[in-house]
Amino acid sequence: MFAKRWEYKETRILVKANTKRAVEVALKAAFEARMSVEKYVLKYPEFRYSLEPIKLRGPHPEVIRLMLEASELAGVGPFASVAGAIAQVACEAGAVYCEGGGILVENGGDIQIMGRGRFRIGVYAGNSPLSGKIAFLVKEEDLPAGICTSSGTVGPSLSFGESDATIVIADEASLADAAATAIGNEVRGREEESIKRGLDKFEQIPDLRGCLIIRGKMAGLKGRLPEIVLSRLESLKEFLQFF
Repeated sequence: MFAKRWEYKETRILVKANTKRAVEVALKAAFEARMSVEKYVLKYPEFRYSLEPIKLRGPHPEVIRLMLEASELAGVGPFASVAGAIAQVACEAGAVYCEGGGILVENGGDIQIMGRGRFRIGVYAGNSPLSGKIAFLVKEEDLPAGICTSSGTVGPSLSFGESDATIVIADEASLADAAATAIGNEVRGREEESIKRGLDKFEQIPDLRGCLIIRGKMAGLKGRLPEIVLSRLESLKEFLQFF
């Protein structure tokens, strides 16, 4: 397995793939996608700052198209999906050169995986007692998979919620990223009620597979998630409140 990191401003890319060529192509695609986003921000300031879906005349570069479509489905601004969309575009480009293997692209915690193979994805949830103690085992039958996280307590991304981690699974990271923001925004107020509101929001957004919300000592999940692997925890059931 080949791996390489690349950082540019807020974009922090990690690519892992079974061929060196796949890694190189993915990194190049990530850079080009980032440049496309910067150009659109200069041309359309509302593309960067709007908290609601917007309409722009096309055609658009792939990363912009993905962001616009994801924001429309999730009901949030286009930039809610920027990290996931860049990861997705990079992963799709690199997957062509995987030669029957798999590729993972992570952009600041938002992940796209394609091809074949098994991947273990750890869950970081700030000061929650679940943080660092569970992981998703993503198997070949789970692919392609976009796995994205929004948090009101961790990281610089804008969130109006209070979850330690709102994790969404979809085929595409662009949609998973936008949806994680929309769902995470609902997680505020009393713990139990806030988690339930987030899970209700999950059911309102199309084309999602599953969602795991972690807030403090409580967690809730809905839908179909990859296999959850426990580390230093006897059981996850004591934390789960809603299904």
